[in-house]
Parts: sequence; C-alpha cells; structure tokens
Amino acid sequence: MDLFFSNYKANDKYVVMNDIDSKHISRSFRKNIGDSIMITNGFGYLCNAEIIEIGKKIKVKINSIEKFESSSHSVHIALSPLKNVSRFEWFVEKSTELGISQITPLVCEYSEKKKVNMDRLERILISSLKQSNQFFKPIINSIKTFENFIKENEDELFMANLKTSNKIKRELFTQNNICLMIGPEGGFSDEEIKLAKKQNIKEVTLGNSRLRSETAAIFGLSVIKSLVS
Repeated sequence: MDLFFSNYKANDKYVVMNDIDSKHISRSFRKNIGDSIMITNGFGYLCNAEIIEIGKKIKVKINSIEKFESSSHSVHIALSPLKNVSRFEWFVEKSTELGISQITPLVCEYSEKKKVNMDRLERILISSLKQSNQFFKPIINSIKTFENFIKENEDELFMANLKTSNKIKRELFTQNNICLMIGPEGGFSDEEIKLAKKQNIKEVTLGNSRLRSETAAIFGLSVIKSLVS
C-alpha cells in the first residue's frame, strides 16, 4: 500500500494535500483525477480518498475512513542529542518504523550537542511513517534536561547502564507507559545515576557490548516492544 499523510479530521469530506505529497502522487505514482489514494492523519485513521483536482496541491474527496486501535502499551525513548546529527535522525527514522510512541531529546551532563532541529525531525518522522505504513505518528517532545525530565515525566522510567546486571524483563513493567533513557556517547554521569536512584528509576543493561547511543536506543526499543506485544 502506498500511504500519504495529511492532518485531516475524522469528519472532513475534502482534503488538500501538501506540496510534497502532491508532487509524489502526480509525478512518482502518476495518479490522476478519479484515482484513489490512501491517507493517514497519524492518529490511527486511514482513509480512502478520490482525487478530484490535480495541481501543485492535489485535492481529494474522502470516500471512507477506518479507525485503528493503538497498542495498549506506549514505548517512549529519551535519547541524548548526538554529536553526529545524522545518527539521531537515523534513530528517529528507524524507531518510527518500529512503532515507537514518543521520543524526547534528553540533554545530559556529557551531551556534546544540546539542540535538535525539530522541524527536520518531524519531516523525517512523517516520511518514515508513510514508508512503513504506520497509522500512529509518534510524538517528538521538546528537548529536556535530564533533571527536569525525570521529575516531570509520568512514564515508568528505566535507565540504560552498563554497570548493572539487570536485564530487561517483562516482569519489570508495572505500567503501560514505559520509557527507556539512553545517555550520550560518554554515558550518564555519576551524579545523574545517583539522582535517578533517588527517584527510584530502574537501571537495566542492554548487554555486555558498548553500543553506540542510537544503536542502544533501537535495541532497547526492540526488546521492550517484543516483550509487551
């Protein structure tokens, strides 16, 4: 299925596609007036729509809408911005394909980069959403400091730490909303680990190998998804 994206509402009868998708529809897929396309709004809706106007911005008429139920478990990864920007972007792309629920850029003591391009990450996320035929768009939260994040977040928090032997197990999850925190290239500082322990955050290992931060995030996401599916 070729999937497109638009911020339509469930009661909309007509949708005007954005410039990028309009270009793909008319040029790459060679669709024309009367042809059907499938569109999601990222909130679990999938609509079958008929093209009624061709141009720089294609207009479609919604013929039918199907609503999908979200997973009972939400998986959230909080990952430090990485020195190599493309690696963080790779994580956003691949985690979207895997069905992540939320992503938070997490500024830690050893974070070498403290900013992210939210607009670019959103475009990467939507592109990955369409490519993988996902109907729920993950939330990319605004950047947070480590201390503020662990105080404000309401998910069940886990911290990836090489120094612990606690493996990720299904029995560890007591809530439906699960968040795994991954530190920067230098790892979490001793002070951050102490602060996490004070907040009763559970430490888990992702194995004996020293993984790149983005690899650890994808591995952790995959393990958690496999346990709660």
